[in-house]
Amino acid sequence: MRFARALALLVVAAAATACSSPSTQARAHGPATSGSATSSAGAQGPGATLGAQPGVDVAAENRLAGTTAATPSHARGAAPGLQAFADRVSVRPGETVGLYVDTRGPVTIEALRTGWYGGAGAREVWHGTATASPQPKAFIDDAPIPDAGGLRHTRTAMAPWRLTTTVDTAGWPEGAYLLRLDTARATRFVPLTVRSASARGRLLLVQSAMTWQAYNDWGGGSLYDGEDKQFGDRSLAVSFDRPYTTAAGAGRFAYQDLPVLRVAERLGLPLAYATDYDLDLDPGLLDGATGVVTGGHAEYWTARARDAVTAAVSRGANLAVFGANTAYWRARLAGRTTGLPAQPDRRDGRPRLVVVTKDARLDPLTATDPGGTTARFRDSPSPRPEQQLTGMQYDCFPARASWVVTDPGWFGYAGLGLHAGHDLGAFVLPEADRVYPGPATPRSLQVVAYDRYACRPGTLTAHTGVYFTNAAGAGVFATGTMGWACALAGSCETVTDRQATKRAVERITVNVLAAFALPRAGAAHASQPNAGRFWLPTRVTTGAA
Repeated sequence: MRFARALALLVVAAAATACSSPSTQARAHGPATSGSATSSAGAQGPGATLGAQPGVDVAAENRLAGTTAATPSHARGAAPGLQAFADRVSVRPGETVGLYVDTRGPVTIEALRTGWYGGAGAREVWHGTATASPQPKAFIDDAPIPDAGGLRHTRTAMAPWRLTTTVDTAGWPEGAYLLRLDTARATRFVPLTVRSASARGRLLLVQSAMTWQAYNDWGGGSLYDGEDKQFGDRSLAVSFDRPYTTAAGAGRFAYQDLPVLRVAERLGLPLAYATDYDLDLDPGLLDGATGVVTGGHAEYWTARARDAVTAAVSRGANLAVFGANTAYWRARLAGRTTGLPAQPDRRDGRPRLVVVTKDARLDPLTATDPGGTTARFRDSPSPRPEQQLTGMQYDCFPARASWVVTDPGWFGYAGLGLHAGHDLGAFVLPEADRVYPGPATPRSLQVVAYDRYACRPGTLTAHTGVYFTNAAGAGVFATGTMGWACALAGSCETVTDRQATKRAVERITVNVLAAFALPRAGAAHASQPNAGRFWLPTRVTTGAA
């Protein structure tokens, strides 16, 4: 009870400072080293409440001096003057990360833990130096993948580079990091998650690394197109062995996951950290979690990761989806040896490929493993519509609609003084979900936002934001818009009053996260079913994303 009251006070305080301007503070420097790294001290401590497993003390961590150095818009220079990637998607504190860097001469490396830090946005936990050399051009691997059923003709772009240096993460607090690399003329970032050993008693923030990689077109191939920019020439498997092309190397993490993470860090909640990649390799990370949180775009999931999240929610773990187009494509991890020429240093037994054929006829495992077929989750041979997880399904691209309040009494709107029909801004974009009436739709579904719009000329559809609860007491909130992250950042170009929208969206995010940091939020905030009050078309409007 004491923690519940403390959380309530925290929500009020956080909402009051929701729009405080960032303040740049001095960087906290660790010891500089060259080559293999040793880390500076990072604040760690036990979880605050609820029997949480030992992990980072988020509140204490964010009281430390911060830096704005993790802001991708501050990057200098242009690729290919400096490019880099890491040989691990995530690590546990103390594990070593290999860095592959393409440039000539000295490179400064900073490990920046992203968070709140008084509005600065990050803290430097370590820095070092290395000497890099020019690397070979992209390599297109079309060889069969043994652990993906012998899948052929994948057109997978990789970087056949030599190892530049290693970094020791000993002492680094758990969290979502950007490794910042600087030369005299350029700046680039490499995302890295220092994952938690357990989420027990904590709210688990899941970074959508597989979706970042799906859209990455470095070397001429993504899951959307190939070198000729045609869907038919797309890669059927994409590799983590290459840099990200967007946000100066930070990829989609910078603008789809980071805005929600910073709100959670500002609240000082007991948090745990992982990627969707980790949930596939270790579903047990979810055991005992109070809730699971995903950011603006978590489109690609493996069947094992989805099973793990579904099981956790069925046991009472809450689920917050601050995005749209969630769990749309079924992916599979593979490629424990990359097949790159002369790269024995990368054969550590961890998968480096995300396989998604997007066509069951192309997947050799369709006949033997229908539940793992890399097609849409909603399609044959093993249909599992997204609405079974989030209450909604992907519906529209390009979407442009408003977040219009339906039920101002919903707990997520507390403190905003809203009324039914209140328009919080046109941030339902560029992809949107909606409720599809049918047996797979949760009976307890509460529509908390609703707006009709034309997905394309002559095609009327509707956006919905939803909340529902289950028999185990779990609360599930899904925004149904990919624009939630830009609304949090105050950067949605379609919004008329960005600051007013930002304040409202921040307050809703704070209310949901604070409630979901407690187990079984549905027991305190039961949903009020109302979906039958709204016009909801029954057919898909636009097809594949």
